[in-house]
Amino acid sequence: MGFPIKHQMKEIKAIKALRKSMLLLCSVTVTACGFLFLPFGIQKAQNGEFGFYDYLRGKANKENTADELQLEKLASELPDVQQVHFYRKIEAEAAGLSSVCSVKRERESFSGQGYVTDFPTQTDEALVFHVQIPATQHYRLTICASSDAPVYNRMQANHVLLEPVYLDSRQWMRITYYGIFLEQGENDFCLNTIDGELNVDYFEIENDDSIYDYTLNPEPDLSNEDASEEAQKLYQFLCQQQGNKTLTGQYVSDISNQELNLIYNITGQLPAIRFSALGTENDAEQMEAAIDWSVSAQGIVGMMWHWNAPGFDSVFSDQTEFDLYAAFRHKDPKKLAMLTQEEAERAFKAGSLSQEAFLLLQDIDHTAAQLEILKNMKIPVLWRPLYEAGGGWYWWGAYGKDAYNQLWSLLYYRLTDYHKLNNLIWIWNGQSAAYLVPNELFDIASVDIYLHPEVEFGSRYEQFLTLTKITGGTKLLGISECGNLPDVDMMKLDNAVWSFFGLWCGNYIMNEDGTFSDAYYSSQDLFQLYNSDICLSLDDYLAAYQNMES
Repeated sequence: MGFPIKHQMKEIKAIKALRKSMLLLCSVTVTACGFLFLPFGIQKAQNGEFGFYDYLRGKANKENTADELQLEKLASELPDVQQVHFYRKIEAEAAGLSSVCSVKRERESFSGQGYVTDFPTQTDEALVFHVQIPATQHYRLTICASSDAPVYNRMQANHVLLEPVYLDSRQWMRITYYGIFLEQGENDFCLNTIDGELNVDYFEIENDDSIYDYTLNPEPDLSNEDASEEAQKLYQFLCQQQGNKTLTGQYVSDISNQELNLIYNITGQLPAIRFSALGTENDAEQMEAAIDWSVSAQGIVGMMWHWNAPGFDSVFSDQTEFDLYAAFRHKDPKKLAMLTQEEAERAFKAGSLSQEAFLLLQDIDHTAAQLEILKNMKIPVLWRPLYEAGGGWYWWGAYGKDAYNQLWSLLYYRLTDYHKLNNLIWIWNGQSAAYLVPNELFDIASVDIYLHPEVEFGSRYEQFLTLTKITGGTKLLGISECGNLPDVDMMKLDNAVWSFFGLWCGNYIMNEDGTFSDAYYSSQDLFQLYNSDICLSLDDYLAAYQNMES
């Protein structure tokens, strides 16, 4: 599918975040027994032939390529963590300096014998120091610095680039990186300059216990009291894996499933979750492909809603003029959600219901008609609407947190109470604590993470910890979109095992000609991830799901 404008904005947003430290579709007639058409792959399988996923997984051929691989799960060999107290202060003037740097004493309140300044721009290892670490555990690194102008520079720990240091203060300021995992022995640190124009006073390294101070206790049941048996079972499965396993997920560009083919060819595995989007010109085909994935492959269906503003052809707030305020003026979203289509039309014609509210209801009802197909087939859906609201670039987030909450409530009650779509597992992806919706109106909290290719993804434990605090530790946490592969070993070490991840499609995994793209990670990285004993591929999920505890 791919939304180029969206991800140009995403990449800009990601860089800025790093610098600051962090349907219209034709209706399908549904009967009580199911629906009146089947995707092509399923029809073939019912006729005694094999569908796409049968071929892909080797079941259509006696010479089963996947079985011949006989892949064994790659066991993670994690070092033993010892929590011990440690503190070390390193004066900048005592570190190894670039030849053009100098030590000065002009600024007040510096520590030690002076501070280091006159850094060149765009220089790796402008300042280097080594620390003998007594125990394998997590540490925090603090740099005390100042600058006469806004500058960006970057720290590096053992050849791993940390997020850029943004500084705009003439006074000495302490900037701290948390949750840096270091092993016992000598560890190397350095400052890589981007802008230069920096004054560095000292560094501190000390043990960081904060990473062990939180736990997740997801609520035992879905927010919808009438959730279907299939949705409840999938949610219970996710809860049982919490803290131990993460489910693999992949977005697809279109119904050709190029990304899934590529993953299988490289890893011998398929993702547990196939993510796609409603709200494009190919919704009908995407729906069929999602059904095919569920029925033929028995995989998990994940869907986002790329909801164009009612009356417009864009999701972006700067390309639409839809007035979300007008939609909810003097209206209770829950009551609005329960209007029948006839009642809504009469109220609109009578002038007691705004055009904006009427259009919202129409759009939601169109989407509900598609989701109802999955409901009638007893297919649970990881459902992610109104995503990334906190950024403000989408129309549903551009009017602030209150309007967003009202829209979320309208959507939730319209789909859950009015349309009885009890197969949905609701994912809130607001990207901001200010946009948090009521606890009883969602099931999973997630975050979208896009980083510069040269930045190690790691576990992103800082986002994990932030999301835990935002939700009070009562929700499952997922990476709903990412442009790079999580480090599953670091997830374990950082006490930040995400419930699932969804790797974005297109050039985040493949080139335009369909070949693998190594712009963000290597094929070896992909292979190791899908065959790690911490990750659940499709086959792993199916085996575990069938044997899950009741």
